[in-house]
Amino acid sequence: MNKLNNILKIIFIVTIIISCKTTVKTSHDEEERKPNIVFIVVDDLGYSDVGYMNQKEDIQTPNIDKLAKDGMVFTDAYAAAPVCSPTRASIITGKSPAALKLTCHIPGMGMEKYLKKLNTDKKLKEGFFIDHLLIDKISIADVLKQQGYTTGYIGKWHLGGGGSINTDDGIVNADYLPSNYGFDINIGGNAYGQPASYFSPYKNGNLKDGPDGEYLTDRLGDEAIQFIDKNKSKPFFLNLATYTVHTPLAAPVETLNKYNGNKYFAMIEKLDQNVGKVMQKLKESNLLENTIVIFYSDNGGLWGNLPLIGKKGTLNEGGIRVPMVVNWKGKIEKSSSCNTPITSVDFFPTLLQLVGVSTKDYTELEGQSLLPLLYGKSAFPKRSLYWHFPHHRNEGLSMGAAIRNGKWKYIYQFETQKEFLYNLEDDISEENNLVSKFPQQTKELSQELKQWQQKVKAEMPAINN
Repeated sequence: MNKLNNILKIIFIVTIIISCKTTVKTSHDEEERKPNIVFIVVDDLGYSDVGYMNQKEDIQTPNIDKLAKDGMVFTDAYAAAPVCSPTRASIITGKSPAALKLTCHIPGMGMEKYLKKLNTDKKLKEGFFIDHLLIDKISIADVLKQQGYTTGYIGKWHLGGGGSINTDDGIVNADYLPSNYGFDINIGGNAYGQPASYFSPYKNGNLKDGPDGEYLTDRLGDEAIQFIDKNKSKPFFLNLATYTVHTPLAAPVETLNKYNGNKYFAMIEKLDQNVGKVMQKLKESNLLENTIVIFYSDNGGLWGNLPLIGKKGTLNEGGIRVPMVVNWKGKIEKSSSCNTPITSVDFFPTLLQLVGVSTKDYTELEGQSLLPLLYGKSAFPKRSLYWHFPHHRNEGLSMGAAIRNGKWKYIYQFETQKEFLYNLEDDISEENNLVSKFPQQTKELSQELKQWQQKVKAEMPAINN
């Protein structure tokens, strides 16, 4: 009997050990299944400034084109603002620029000098906005860190205070660096809206100088590769925010020669090369099937955005519609396309759902998860997209607000009090103002836009005395 009991006891202990090992393995496997996230945010890349758009034949982007061929292209992707800082803040927080009180780019010359310059001889003063992202806002990096992710920020931040051109290193206030918003690593991110130099020495307090003449886009690409290599055995979130293709336009001589001195096209090729380097690193590390890659621009381009009109700084399509590709091997259908309008506030809830976190715990989010679209499902809520930009620009529709609902887009210009209504399905170039033809549609969109502005407590422009 004792012998039998001993045998049963041994069997019981072995069963427990096997069970524990299985439990540990399952837990480890679950952690491994959490997808890595590579979010590439390009600065000022226009809607048609990529090869797959077939609008500018001299643009060469084979790596970005492959990213699109192997993934999903969003034809109606928007930035939350027609300038950089607000869009970047909306990505980090999942909140609209109007709600964040950060509706304009943070001025390198400093707030006081900027407002004096922009308000001169204008009927309305620029709407109030702050010069940094508030520390108390929950960031997507904070949430991902709680889920076991290593978080890295490489490149342009531009959320860290005004007056960066008056510094020697781009640091206006160390409290407003990416490391205080949930990022474990910050390489190159500070208050700069554009680099002091595209060639080393960089005069960047968060980026060590390389050899003289080293090109910034290449350097940030190399830093991204090192980050992937160092963290490939665990979940990571890499936010690669290139300074390119923002001015001042500059590129290596050997690349310039290929484009007869066209600096912009040369910069795009260098961007493409480094996108290719990142994708090659993911492939070599056997991470492609467990990494979602998002390629996106922070606002419209400066150098023509065919077939759109307008450019960076305007509420026309050319100022806010941007190139966007999402790639995830084996999860997203190859060569697929999505024409559902989306915007940058959608990324936060998308990444939450991606890693299994409920959006119900984050009630201030203003966007929608894009996973149903990425997975090819039709269940996606009908909604309107909104823009509030109470700021002056010299060209195109600015100092105004806009709403898109389905095929309709309505713009109201504060300074002139003019209204614009476009049917984007028939008129992507916004050539035909339909306000007089569709007065009821105009009225409904105008009222909805005003209701949203009141909801988010949007700052309005005031009379300029």
